[in-house]
Amino acid sequence: MIRIELLSTENFHLNSLDDYQRKQDVKKVYRKQDGEYILVDCAYTEDWDEEKKLSVAKAISGDDYITYLALDEDRVVGFIGLLKQLEGPYMILDMMQVSAECRGQGIGRRLFDKGKEEARKAGAAALYISACSSEETIAFYKAMGSRLTDFPIKRIAEGEPYDLQMVCSLEN
Repeated sequence: MIRIELLSTENFHLNSLDDYQRKQDVKKVYRKQDGEYILVDCAYTEDWDEEKKLSVAKAISGDDYITYLALDEDRVVGFIGLLKQLEGPYMILDMMQVSAECRGQGIGRRLFDKGKEEARKAGAAALYISACSSEETIAFYKAMGSRLTDFPIKRIAEGEPYDLQMVCSLEN
């Protein structure tokens, strides 16, 4: 049984992502053409090496984040990292991942719901997401109620030019 817990020193350490399977085989991505986003062929594999896993572990366990873990026994199989500092009306969902072998089991939905709950507690009006433009990633965020924003946060959009800038309203 997968459980969702707030990251703590009891359930997470810097080596907790060593066995994490980030791998994602992307076939299609969204690109803006003539003012509209369309799917285009763009095959690549996204994966994390040990250095990237350690870097992510340091970030999500740092003081700037509120992080929830999806745990199978004591093994991290997913996480959502939210920046504590609001940016205007937004809480920024900075990182969200579900390990490759655990996708399609509702773990992402459970993590996303925890993210919305934290954003509400912080007084945010919406989650802000700079989302990987892969077909599967955008389909997930749309299924969670997110939509493209007309007002992207400039520094985030410029830092990730191929990401789609999305928001998920927290109104019930």
